[in-house]
Amino acid sequence: MTMFNWGPTQPPNPPQGPQPFNRERWDAVLNSLEINFAIDDDGDRFADWETMRLWFLVEGNDNDLMAMRSMWDIRPPVTSYDFVVEALNSWNRDHFWPKASVVRGEEHLGVFGDLVIDIETGVTDDFLRQQVRCMVGTSGQLYEYLSEQFPESKDWFNAGE
Repeated sequence: MTMFNWGPTQPPNPPQGPQPFNRERWDAVLNSLEINFAIDDDGDRFADWETMRLWFLVEGNDNDLMAMRSMWDIRPPVTSYDFVVEALNSWNRDHFWPKASVVRGEEHLGVFGDLVIDIETGVTDDFLRQQVRCMVGTSGQLYEYLSEQFPESKDWFNAGE
C-alpha cells in the first residue's frame, strides 16, 4: 500500500462543457478540421481559400468575442462602389450571415463578410468547429453571389493571384 495517492494513471478526459476562449483554441479547432492556417504579425490566425482569405479572431477586453472575417480576393474598382453597396444590401436582407460590408480604398474596394459571437460564458470545440464550417461555406456563397452579380469581376484586380 502506498502512502500517497498520485491520482489516476490515465490522463483526465478533456473538458465537456464550455471553456474560456483564446487564440490557442483557434489552433486546436483549425487543426482538427485540417485547415492549413498561418499566423500574422498581430498573432491572428488566417487561411486562404480559392476566392477569399478568412481570419479567425479573438476580440473584446476579456477575449469574450469570437470573430471571423472573410475578404473577397477580387477588388472591385472604386467606381463600382454604389453597385457593390446595393448588391451587399440585398445579400444582407436575405441572409443572416456573414454580414457583408465594403471599404473604399484609393483605387479598389475591399469586400468583407463578418460573423461575431459573444462567448463570454465560454464555448465548446464542437460549437467552434460548426461556426468555422458555416463561415467558410456562407462566405463562399457570398463571393459566388457577387461574381454572379458582377460578371465583369473576372477582369477586376485579383489579390489572390
